[in-house]
Amino acid sequence: MDRSVTILEVAKEAGVSGSTVSRSLKDDPRITQAVKDRVRAAAQKLGYAPNPLVQALMTQRRRKLDPHGETLALITNVANEAWQKKDVCRWYLKGIQERAQQLGYQIEIFSLGSMRGDAERLRRVLITRGIRGIILGFSERDDQPMELAVKDFCVVGLSTYFRQLPVDRVQLHGFFNVTLAFERMRSLGYSRPALIAPVRNNTIVGGQWSAAALNEQWQRPAHEQCPPLMIEGDQVNMTLFREWIEQHQPDALLVYKIDAVELLDRLRLKVPRDIGLAYLFGSEDERKKMAGIDGNLDRVGAAAVDLLVQKMHVHDRGLPEHLRDVLITGSWKDGPSLPERSAQKQCVPRPKKSPSRVKR
Repeated sequence: MDRSVTILEVAKEAGVSGSTVSRSLKDDPRITQAVKDRVRAAAQKLGYAPNPLVQALMTQRRRKLDPHGETLALITNVANEAWQKKDVCRWYLKGIQERAQQLGYQIEIFSLGSMRGDAERLRRVLITRGIRGIILGFSERDDQPMELAVKDFCVVGLSTYFRQLPVDRVQLHGFFNVTLAFERMRSLGYSRPALIAPVRNNTIVGGQWSAAALNEQWQRPAHEQCPPLMIEGDQVNMTLFREWIEQHQPDALLVYKIDAVELLDRLRLKVPRDIGLAYLFGSEDERKKMAGIDGNLDRVGAAAVDLLVQKMHVHDRGLPEHLRDVLITGSWKDGPSLPERSAQKQCVPRPKKSPSRVKR
């Protein structure tokens, strides 16, 4: 490719303006496919290749001309702002907004729910606004089909939201985080830590949690192995929970979306006297009272912006042929629910009989 060939020469060959050449080579949806094909044919014939330094300078110039910066879309599928009350969503959003500002972009939230699920209407709005990059996030109905056509946009999925769309994603490193938690629990003197999590959530993260828990157990001697308890449905079967505790005698639990304190209370076991407890991505309130994993969700949000801007720079639009996952590792936080355990501490006492079911 010849970098001495200019855009104006390509424009003359294609019979269009220089700005049309620039937009066509960026795959701008406002340019017809016929014109794009003609421009690309002319560029190939003349051996034109864009100069990355010039592109960077032009991008910087556009940002100076626009004090607010180019807009990136954060798309949700909820009709109201209920998601903003959730700690997890606020942490993600904080990272997204801060990184976008650092890079000279602004974030605008578009609710598919407020458009009554009309994905085509949303697509037209985004194109009319000249928005090139979108982040898919904050979906409450992630098991329903999503029909938003993304071929005109650079797109990144945040965590597992809109998981039915095969897009490049930035998410938590589930395997690493569970492994880190078990390593820390054992370093505090707990010899039989175990994972408790809902089957549905474990499935959403591709089975990373159960895989990490089983992998950790298989590396331990038999007397230190305690298999994970995966909860089916929306309720915890108290009989099964009691039997699992009695059979495997865990001395510490790593939990997600399970009220383990209530479950243990029903078995007359106290945290941390009888058994240690840590969360896998707890709420703001849980973080004040418990040990566990900080998923660094603000950094996940920031990395989503980084990946999106990278895709925009090379005009990488639509669904990828080969999916890419960017995984962000979490950090361990000590807490009073998991104090250092004495080597002489006895095994968990066998609990007494209790009611049969507890809601999650």
